[in-house]
Amino acid sequence: MPPEPNSAAYALLLCGILQTVSAQLAIDVNQRLVVHTFSGVLTDADIAGLPARVRSHPDFDPTFSELLDFSGVTAGTISTSALDAVARSKSSFSRASLHVLIAPQDHIFGLARMAQVFAGETRPNSAVVRTMEEAREILALGKTGKTGARPEQDR
Repeated sequence: MPPEPNSAAYALLLCGILQTVSAQLAIDVNQRLVVHTFSGVLTDADIAGLPARVRSHPDFDPTFSELLDFSGVTAGTISTSALDAVARSKSSFSRASLHVLIAPQDHIFGLARMAQVFAGETRPNSAVVRTMEEAREILALGKTGKTGARPEQDR
């Protein structure tokens, strides 16, 4: 879904300054980790499609943890209702799974914290952080900066 026609993000998109989101899904079986990496303009449709993409991946295991990296997101047109719907929906992961969202930008950090509150019942082990280092610490991953995950595809 593109940005709203009267939004600043839409104007930038028309000028070719802003691109729509690229979302990559990778699963690191050795680290037991599902990794989502986003860049560009994030929309409701990008968020709504996450659960189905994860469940359909051949390496997915519901006991894995999840890392969502929004570091490359330049803008967003996420509605509160879409965020609420996804966050409160039944999780594809087990209740014990960790969910860590990396959001260095203030506006994305705020949305991620809102999602964390909405998902309190469905994803009780969630954290929102600013850096990969913080995420790796919470997930108890090594300090190499790499997950070893194999990308599924770019959109």
